[in-house]
Amino acid sequence: MEPKTEIMVALAAAIGANCIPCFDHLYSKSQELRLAASDIRAVAEIAAKVKNGAAVFMRNNIAETLGDAADTAPPCCAQAAGTCC
Repeated sequence: MEPKTEIMVALAAAIGANCIPCFDHLYSKSQELRLAASDIRAVAEIAAKVKNGAAVFMRNNIAETLGDAADTAPPCCAQAAGTCC
């Protein structure tokens, strides 16, 4: 895997894990590799969508387990084929 791709994947993982120290470290590495700010923004947006989708599934699962109605619409991955985050 090329270094820029590796850093982008690692940045997405840091965002998904809410790890600010990891993000800061990887951001420094991304600057050394001259990764464009637009690429970092795109990675952050995709990672946030995936992370938020997982949180929605968890809240709905908890509600259903407790016998409550799911109170949050499913994330994009559960709506229509081909429209996932």
